[in-house]
Amino acid sequence: MEYVIAIPSLNRPCALKNKTLAFLEYHTIPKSSIYVFVVESEYEIYKSIIGNEYNIVIGEFGIANQRNIISMYFDMDTYILSMDDDISDMYFLEDEIALTPISNIQLVINFIINTMESSDLNLAGIYPVKNSLFMQDTITTDLRFCIGGFFVYRNKKLILNTQSESKEDYEMTIKYFINDGGVLRFNNIVFKSKKHAEGGLGKSRSVMNAYAAAYLVNEYPTMCVYKKNSVTEVRLKRLSN
Repeated sequence: MEYVIAIPSLNRPCALKNKTLAFLEYHTIPKSSIYVFVVESEYEIYKSIIGNEYNIVIGEFGIANQRNIISMYFDMDTYILSMDDDISDMYFLEDEIALTPISNIQLVINFIINTMESSDLNLAGIYPVKNSLFMQDTITTDLRFCIGGFFVYRNKKLILNTQSESKEDYEMTIKYFINDGGVLRFNNIVFKSKKHAEGGLGKSRSVMNAYAAAYLVNEYPTMCVYKKNSVTEVRLKRLSN
């Protein structure tokens, strides 16, 4: 199954090299299929640290902008796996109890894409929290949040609004649900990363979170609401296709 891997990264070339790229190399993913999207001012440092074997693409500052750049960079209907730059491992839920490291990520990616094709849906996400107590051995198609750290999509060039910055993955989920009538989520797969690590896109940004939350709730009132007693966090309504 043909696909490309896109990794937006900011100010973390060493973490990228030691974590996500090392993870992909361990799983024998061809380096030629991996594209790293960086801001222009960091292009040379990324090139010097991760080398010339990877495709390094100059994008724009801001994760919403980078998501849009990635969608515009690749052809329509290209299968794109988007990953965070600090993923160190991935797991699947075994016997509905234990989290077992995935031994062959290529088989998992191919299975995700085959499921997308058979269901005629263009976005597939995984469980957003590494906690086996809440995970289920299910694949769902209703409106469920597809976290931006790891997702596969068939490129439809659905452009995100920069007002969704810091919660752009919520808008991405909503846009693909509106476009296709559903989104796939593999509730038995999860990744490991260091949330809110220094650098990158995980800094604490309460003002930006509040701004993005207000935009989403106002723009998509039938699909997105504030979490209880919060003006910075949202949740998606569980809508069926």
